[in-house]
Amino acid sequence: MSNMKKVLYIYILISIIWVFGTDHLVAFFDYDVYTFILISKLKAIAFIVATSIFIYYLINKNEQFKELEREKEKLLSLINSMVDFVNFKDGQGRWIEVNTFGLNLFQLQGVDYKGKTDRELAEYTDFYKEALLYCEKSDEITWQGGAVSRSEEIISLPDGSFKTFDTIKVPLFNEDESRKALVVIGRDITQMKEAEDRLQKAEKLSVVGGLAASVAHEIRNPLTSLKGFVQLMNKNDSVNKTYYEIMESELDRINEIVGELLVLAKPQNIHFKKTNLNQLLCNVISLLESQANMYNVNIKFRHAIGLPDIDCEPNQLKQVFINVIKNSIEAGSTAIEIKVSQYKEHALVIIADDGEGMEEERLKRLGEPFYSVKEKGTGLGLTVSYRIIESHNGKISFHSKVGEGTSVDIEIPMKRA
Repeated sequence: MSNMKKVLYIYILISIIWVFGTDHLVAFFDYDVYTFILISKLKAIAFIVATSIFIYYLINKNEQFKELEREKEKLLSLINSMVDFVNFKDGQGRWIEVNTFGLNLFQLQGVDYKGKTDRELAEYTDFYKEALLYCEKSDEITWQGGAVSRSEEIISLPDGSFKTFDTIKVPLFNEDESRKALVVIGRDITQMKEAEDRLQKAEKLSVVGGLAASVAHEIRNPLTSLKGFVQLMNKNDSVNKTYYEIMESELDRINEIVGELLVLAKPQNIHFKKTNLNQLLCNVISLLESQANMYNVNIKFRHAIGLPDIDCEPNQLKQVFINVIKNSIEAGSTAIEIKVSQYKEHALVIIADDGEGMEEERLKRLGEPFYSVKEKGTGLGLTVSYRIIESHNGKISFHSKVGEGTSVDIEIPMKRA
């Protein structure tokens, strides 16, 4: 409205100058009566036309102003009805507009906030003083970044609780890249975060419950066998040597299950050192050669010529290769081919067999704890293998078709990151 007043004052001033100025100008010349009357009428008509144009301009501007006011009221009604924090600031960080939610959040009801910065508004509320000062720092980070920023911010409440906001800040710039305005929108995600926490706890309890049930099942089987043989030994004076062998085998199985569980449960200290991968695989093949002969499996090894030593934990990698090759031996294979090569900055080991192969559903579950199709398998071997390769920042992948065999690709970085 102040601009309208200025325009009105200018109009009055120009009108006075026009009336008295033209009268003085006409009187300066010596016109006859008829000419003087004609000029006066033309002057009046010109004034009327100019005034009409000016009035039309004012009416049009007034309608536009009223339309803007109506749109502004609609916008204010919209943002005030929102359950999110909405705040508009100018390029200097002064508050232009904020919704009711924001005023209630920072206890600024009744405060004339327009034109004030966060630091100035912090003086109106003791409890939220630090929060408003932090907003000022956060805004500056967004301005310097020059792009939309998004972060989670926690606001304490007077009752001791707190709210978590997903805060988005949009900086706007003028054509000369000077700061124009900042739009701040904060969505209250407190309930969503609490729901996520409850879900995570429920998932953890579910995993622990499933793990406990699986462990109990896996260990109960050999314990049942041991208990039966002990009862049998109590009843018979003459004990068959086979019973001792079975009991020893079952005890070894319990020890294996517990050992693999410890690998999964406890972080392992990894001592990286330079290792010749070709030699490591030769050692593994030597260890498994007798088992391969027992199953009539031929192992063919193609080493990589000139492959540099890699950074790894050799004992852990040996465990991975043993697990994978043993699975191939026991999969009804007649031949296993092991190939070592270098791919960019990685060493690549491919272990391929011509065994039974696997269905798509089985492939998806590989590495899942306690999932095994073997009669006495624990299902932990591949789980441990996945964990070891991940700790080396590597990757292990399986490719298989029923009746055509299985190929396992193991990628290991040449150098430790």
